[in-house]
Amino acid sequence: MNTVEWVIGFAGVVVAVVATVIWFGVRRHRLTVIEPQINPGLIQATTASEISPALIGALLEGKTIVRDLTLALLDLAVRGYVTLKPLPKDEGSWLIKRTSKPARGLASFETTLLETPSTARDGVTLASLFDDTPEVIEKGLTQLRTFVVRAGWFTDNTQAQQHRSVWAGCGGLVMLIGLAAAGTSFVAGFSANPWPGLVGSALIVGSGVLLLSLARLRPTITEHGGRMRGKLHLYRDWLAGLEPHDIVPEKAGEVFANNIVSAVALGLGTPFATAVDTAMLRHRSWGGQLRIDITWLDTPPASLADRAKLANRLLEDAARLGDRAGFTDALD
Repeated sequence: MNTVEWVIGFAGVVVAVVATVIWFGVRRHRLTVIEPQINPGLIQATTASEISPALIGALLEGKTIVRDLTLALLDLAVRGYVTLKPLPKDEGSWLIKRTSKPARGLASFETTLLETPSTARDGVTLASLFDDTPEVIEKGLTQLRTFVVRAGWFTDNTQAQQHRSVWAGCGGLVMLIGLAAAGTSFVAGFSANPWPGLVGSALIVGSGVLLLSLARLRPTITEHGGRMRGKLHLYRDWLAGLEPHDIVPEKAGEVFANNIVSAVALGLGTPFATAVDTAMLRHRSWGGQLRIDITWLDTPPASLADRAKLANRLLEDAARLGDRAGFTDALD
């Protein structure tokens, strides 16, 4: 019996247990969400005024990507600053045109989007925005990430980077120790039985990978961020449970405009728009006339649900173009 083999095997089990405990402990701390006591009946107005659709992804996932900046563009369209027109795929997918509405009181990333060549009379295609002026997208993403940091939802970015570096260093060191143990085990057990040592070495290497994965966790959420995320969860529940009879006909246009982009951001755009469509149909069947302003999306007449699907297509097209232009996911 080779003592070295069994020492390495035992050490591997100990390291694996310790690494697993650390992993669960750190992950639980970082991903804890504070669920406040909020009146669900007030959540729609509160969320609409406090959380821009462009910030929803950052609040839920702890990272800001091209999709979030595209939601900002869609939100600008709904608010009347630009118009969006879907084009055949070989023409750049979408035409973006600036309206005459003055750009006042906007966030920095929104202003950047409006200062692109889309201010030209003929507009700009989404494809050319990514391919010809990628610096605009990069600047907008940087400003959006800065906005999230200043919102105070997550811990200081510098501190988060330091924590990631620590876990990356620890994970890498443990992996190296595991590889060295594997070599030692193989040599020491060459004339005997190397398997206990090799299994222990594998456990040590696996522990290193586990610790290394902690460097990829999203930043630690603050108490304020936890409250806002709790509101967002309640808002999502409100959207998911919205029924046509819950929508007051006279307020249908306002409800649609105030919530469609956030619904799209949360993956609920089509069911939300369908509920508004149904409410409108019921109102017409009772002899009422109801109009909703959808001039921001330049398409032939279609249902609101079809327009919500087009909004999803905008996000997909932008993500595809972003990948082609080399934009990757980034943690705040």
